This record gives sequence, structure tokens and C-alpha cells, in this order.
Amino acid sequence: MSIQEKAAAVYQVLKEVYGQSPWTLKQILFDMQQEHVDYFTFYHQETLLGFLAIQQLPGEMEITNLAVLPSYQGQGIASWLMGQLDGFEGRIFLEVRASNHRAQQLYLKHGFEVIGQRSNYYHDPIEAALIMRREGKNDR
Repeated sequence: MSIQEKAAAVYQVLKEVYGQSPWTLKQILFDMQQEHVDYFTFYHQETLLGFLAIQQLPGEMEITNLAVLPSYQGQGIASWLMGQLDGFEGRIFLEVRASNHRAQQLYLKHGFEVIGQRSNYYHDPIEAALIMRREGKNDR
């Protein structure tokens, strides 16, 4: 699968999850081409069911996106994707909508804790983001 096809599949998942993608196809393709960015994917046959996007920084990582097709949510796909990070020894950060309790529970299950909040972080609708962190293996 080419990077363009992978980007298009990610874009389709985002459209189905959010109604409209918060990222353009061009932004996704650009992101995928960055050396410090990785996308973990979960396919069934030829269909992308979910993905996890991360940005690696020295000694830490940020989860920039996690999405699973609505009809496949609750089947362990997001948990499997999060498990792909278990070998990472540094701190991992993410932001999540304050109203997205389902995602927050997933992150708590994977060792994250709330460490702060960003007011008016999200748009459509405007909403605060909770900042979550999982300590590195040497910090736990």
C-alpha cells in the first residue's frame, strides 16, 4: 500500500468518526512523511478499521490521534493500538476532549493520568482538553 493510499484510508476513518475530518488529506500525507511521526494501523482484510498516530521527541512521545471506525468501537481495537506503545520507555503525552469519557477510560486503563487542562483547545464545538501523561518505565 502506498503512503497516499494509507493517508486516504486514515482520512476516511477520520471522516466517519468525526463527521468531517479535523485534518485535510494533504495534512495527513505531510504528517506521515515526517521522520519523527509514526502511524500504527489495524486492518481487516483491505479496510482500515483504526489507527494511532504518534510524534516522537527526544525521550518522550505525543499521541496526536487515535480513531476507530464507529461500527468497530468497543471491540478492543483502540486498546490493541495503545498496546503498540508498551515497549516505549519514555513519557507519553496526549490531549483528549474533556467530554470524551470513553477515551479517557481507555487512557487510564493504559496507565495515563490527568496532569492538566487546556481551555478552549478544541473547536467545533469549543471545548477544553485534558492533558494526560504516562510516565516512562524508569519513572513508574
